[in-house]
Amino acid sequence: MKNIIVLLFITVITACGYNSGTSTSEPIAYLYFTGEAQGAQVYIDDLTPFTINKTGFKNQYQVMPGKHLVVIKREGKVLVNRNVLLGDGHEKEFHVPK
Repeated sequence: MKNIIVLLFITVITACGYNSGTSTSEPIAYLYFTGEAQGAQVYIDDLTPFTINKTGFKNQYQVMPGKHLVVIKREGKVLVNRNVLLGDGHEKEFHVPK
């Protein structure tokens, strides 16, 4: 009986498994733009600005998770000026007005 309990205990412990060295992907968050965003320039913190070429949920831009200042301009006029906090895997929509 004692041997059966020990064998059962060993079976349960080994069935749980242990993966050493398991890695995860780099943390990433996503921004996407709606409204009149086509052609507007996006400034995120002190990074090099980029122009919005595609809009909608399926056209996401990758950023690092964390707190960011996002400014969207068109022809020098500020359309959006927002501080956001993004977590890993989060998606944030920015609606750009006319």
